[in-house]
Amino acid sequence: MADGYEYPLIDGLDVDEIIDVVNFFQTIEQAYEQSAGVKRADFIDAYRKFQQVVPAKMEQKQLEREFEHRSGYDSYQVIKLSKDAQAVNLSIHEA
Repeated sequence: MADGYEYPLIDGLDVDEIIDVVNFFQTIEQAYEQSAGVKRADFIDAYRKFQQVVPAKMEQKQLEREFEHRSGYDSYQVIKLSKDAQAVNLSIHEA
């Protein structure tokens, strides 16, 4: 993880939308950083709000790539893991 990075945002977001985008990125951090990971339901809720704030897939992918570049955390891995209906918590432990 890179220390002291900023979350990527797009122009024109209001405060509530910024909170939703940042919350999505924070749930990805939790999946990587916390031993218990993040609750699947919490991640899915944050991901859906992120998709509502940033409805264009191209912009979503751009923000996700920028987040990965800044933090080292791949949101795709957490999204992929969230699709497993059996998972209660999402946790990615890097070897």
